[in-house]
Amino acid sequence: MKRRIRKKGYVFCLAGLIFAAGCSFAGNNGATRQDVQPAAATDPVSVSPADSVVQGETGKLDSLLQLAATAKQDTNLAKLYFTVGNIYSNYDYVKAKAYYLKLGALSEKLGWNEGSFEYAASYTDILDREGLIDSSIVINQQALVLAKKERDDTWTAMISANMGIDYTYKRWYETALNYFNEALPLLEKQSNKFRLAHVYYLIGMVYSYMDMYDDEVKYYGKSLDILNTKPDTVLRAYALTDYATALEKNLKPQFEKAESSLFEALRISKLYNNKYLLMSIYSNLGEIEMKKYDLNMMEMYARQSLEIALELEDVESCCISNRALGRVEMCNANFNQSKEYAEKALKIAVENDLPTEKKECYTLLSDLSTALHDFRNTNFYKAKADSIQTALISVRTREYAKEMEAKYETEKKELQITALEKEKRLMTGLSIAAGAVLLLTLTVLFFLWRWTVQKRRVAEQQVKHLEQKQQLVATQAVLDGETRERARLARDLHDGLGSMLTGAKLSLLDMKKGVTLDFTEVERFDRTMELIDQSVQEMRRVAHHLMPDSLSRFGLKPAVSDFCSDLPSVLFAFYGSESRLDPKLEVLIYRCIQELVNNALKHAESDTIRVQIIQEVDRIAFTVLDDGCGFNPSAVTKGSGLQNIRARIASYNGLFDIVSKAGEGTEVNVELRIEN
Repeated sequence: MKRRIRKKGYVFCLAGLIFAAGCSFAGNNGATRQDVQPAAATDPVSVSPADSVVQGETGKLDSLLQLAATAKQDTNLAKLYFTVGNIYSNYDYVKAKAYYLKLGALSEKLGWNEGSFEYAASYTDILDREGLIDSSIVINQQALVLAKKERDDTWTAMISANMGIDYTYKRWYETALNYFNEALPLLEKQSNKFRLAHVYYLIGMVYSYMDMYDDEVKYYGKSLDILNTKPDTVLRAYALTDYATALEKNLKPQFEKAESSLFEALRISKLYNNKYLLMSIYSNLGEIEMKKYDLNMMEMYARQSLEIALELEDVESCCISNRALGRVEMCNANFNQSKEYAEKALKIAVENDLPTEKKECYTLLSDLSTALHDFRNTNFYKAKADSIQTALISVRTREYAKEMEAKYETEKKELQITALEKEKRLMTGLSIAAGAVLLLTLTVLFFLWRWTVQKRRVAEQQVKHLEQKQQLVATQAVLDGETRERARLARDLHDGLGSMLTGAKLSLLDMKKGVTLDFTEVERFDRTMELIDQSVQEMRRVAHHLMPDSLSRFGLKPAVSDFCSDLPSVLFAFYGSESRLDPKLEVLIYRCIQELVNNALKHAESDTIRVQIIQEVDRIAFTVLDDGCGFNPSAVTKGSGLQNIRARIASYNGLFDIVSKAGEGTEVNVELRIEN
């Protein structure tokens, strides 16, 4: 069966809604999915992109390629590259990227900004599909700088939205919201309100990930206010489904409104025969009926969802539907049937590693055991569910980007002065004067105290800065010493021991000329010569490992490429400028990558290790990613490899980050500034 990633209980459809084939938020010439109208007798689930090319695009593609081969180097050729890339994006990412790169290069050569923006939007779409989110962010950021420089509000808005999408993929939700909010005022000024509706929808999705249901309902509602003018679009169906889910999950559920939205989404989904969305809608309708205690309706919707899930081989939906049926049977006191459904759902969840569903299945089994008065199993299953829930709690702190504005209200009291005696007015004046003196004294004391605290903080910061500076100087000295010692050892091995072994070999060959040896002695002599050759090769390998010759002669990219090419499971990619860096920085980066790759080979048990370097004018970043067993970065490790890498990066004031989880591989990201 196929496993699909879910959001709030149904299919995570971000990429499918945002990107049409071969386009990003901007779409092909600005088109998005909401502009698509239903076609008769069409099943968008069952027809593959390759089939559509066979049915109508092959002849068009051949003619476009012939035309591109003889076209002039102008904007028309760039548009041809864009069109060809869009066609290939349906089924061949490699060729699609090749033509998008041609579009970008030609547009830059011609100074055609529109082509550069289309390249960025289309190429990053493919990168997102391939999971290369960081590379997508780099390209989108460059395009965003250009759009702002040219004061192109349309593309500034669309690329900002694409940046928000990238950071949503990375789960940097606060940053994603910042980019979406940057796009909103620009889109509100434009005539295409459906792009604005799209961004409202995306913001609602981000708030749903952050479990901020009120804001989620608000932005889905804004999106639907616009999308309702085109009632038969796929995006509206998704927005209605998400809107209904938010209404259901809210502290004050609005079941009737949620059901109404789901039935409208059901109508649109049937219009397109979108089975994944139909399956999700039936599942959500079943959850609402369960909360309304209408077991018959819940069972009907759960069976409809299960039927589609089995057809699509969607294991998570099968698990959810079986669990829902188990809950229905338990409420109907059919305990044996309920247990069968629950155990079937649990088996699917365990086999496909669905932790949330495992927790829900154990909760159902715990409730079922309670109903059967089997309190021992009640506690057992409850403990299982609680342990999974504990494991699912995120360590990331959710700080919402909302500023609280303090309001201070001063009430002025009107003093009604009556006819007072002279002495009383004098006492009032003296009281006011005394109060003023006291207030002045308190103010002076406050500022004196604040100045003292500030001075102490500055002194502490200076001491801390000096300590850090001394530590960094010491670390840098150790690293410089290590580099010099490695270079010396490599040179001594090559020039000293290498020369001696070569001399010994030549001497033995010279001795052989004047000596007559029998067959046995000749064999021994040849083995000795072979042993000397192997020693020379091993000495050269050790010397190269201590200080690669390619690093000092040719630079970082060739050295890392040579290192990775010697290891069959390591893939290397380099983006950006290939200009030489400071030799110390090149050695530091090479040693860090070498140590990280060796750690992955030793401990990760991975099939593939990816090494990626991105070099810009003022910064260089590298990533080492494996699909191995992963580990807990916060746990204390016995080895000193990672500590050494942290110390090396800290000596250059770099950023070092590890993202890893047991069973999900490890990603190490490092970023360093390049000083001119």
